[in-house]
Amino acid sequence: MKQLTIFCSSDLSETVRDALIQAGVEGFIKVPHAVGSKPGATWEHGRYPTWEAEIFMTPAPAEAVERVVARLKDYCGKCEVEPCLHILVSAVEEVY
Repeated sequence: MKQLTIFCSSDLSETVRDALIQAGVEGFIKVPHAVGSKPGATWEHGRYPTWEAEIFMTPAPAEAVERVVARLKDYCGKCEVEPCLHILVSAVEEVY
């Protein structure tokens, strides 16, 4: 079992949703309109730049996670708007 977390710009939201469904994940949570911050990059007025993202999260069997990653990895880092697409895969010890 793996924990799959995907951050993407809104233009990739449907692509991510379709990849999750086609990979056969049992279900997922989508958090629309999440706001991120980049403290390492300061705007000229001393504020941190922010960006809006869609977040998808699901615990899923490793095989399903591999199918999602295979469908989406070519989109990672290739977009005009932050955060593009980032995929995080973590081990899950237990799910209740």
